[in-house]
Amino acid sequence: MRDGVETRRLHGDDRPSPWALRKVGIAVSFLVGVSSSIGCWDNRLPPREVPKEQTQAQLPGWYPEKPWSEHSGEAQIFIEGKIVFDTGKAIIRPGSEKVLKTLLQFMSDHPEVSRLRIEGHTDARDSEDKNLELSAQRALAVAHWMVDQGVDPIRLLAVGFGEDKPLAPNALASGRSDNRRVEFHVAEVNGRPFLGRDPYAGGFALDVLSTEERKKRAADAMAKRLPPPPPQYRPTGDQVKEYDRKRREQDLKKSAAPENLAPEPPPPAP
Repeated sequence: MRDGVETRRLHGDDRPSPWALRKVGIAVSFLVGVSSSIGCWDNRLPPREVPKEQTQAQLPGWYPEKPWSEHSGEAQIFIEGKIVFDTGKAIIRPGSEKVLKTLLQFMSDHPEVSRLRIEGHTDARDSEDKNLELSAQRALAVAHWMVDQGVDPIRLLAVGFGEDKPLAPNALASGRSDNRRVEFHVAEVNGRPFLGRDPYAGGFALDVLSTEERKKRAADAMAKRLPPPPPQYRPTGDQVKEYDRKRREQDLKKSAAPENLAPEPPPPAP
């Protein structure tokens, strides 16, 4: 075979030999295989990396590592989640049950907490007076929800601060969302002020009423809005009084007498 190749080259024959054609075929097959394998690899999506632990959602930095205790030195109770209300109203919206039930469980687990401050806060999109009243009413709505679940109303204080204690700039939508909140602070432990603070200091406080007292007040308010009942009929007897025409004419003449008429005003001075 090798002699044949050399002989054809000496004679000037440019046609490739069978061995050369075989080598070219092998090279072409190899290139086709490589190109096809490269194309398949490019069409695949890159593998998705597993998110690292530090990039996963975490609680904010101010969230405590341990739950509240009397010896923690912190009055505020941090509960994951948020209580939301209807816009401009003190009506608790659905979706707030998790926070409310967690707070209810806290009051059950800590009977030593004899007084809890429920503090309402708003953003600055309305007047200061309206925001102050709205924040207090929202705090009161949370307190009354707790009372309806069996918490003694004497253990709760509802206080509003309006827009006085913002957590973030009110110029940003995210900041206004952070400022609209309800906070919980331990005010008394075993009947004594916690951390030496006056439980009633600061904010606009409203009375937390029992469920029965609220029902009574609502009924009284409804009764005031209703028209008064008609007077009861009292019969005066079976005798029908006759119309005394003559006496009526005498009364009309008497009232029309000159001495019974009102004096005319004097004419104006010239």
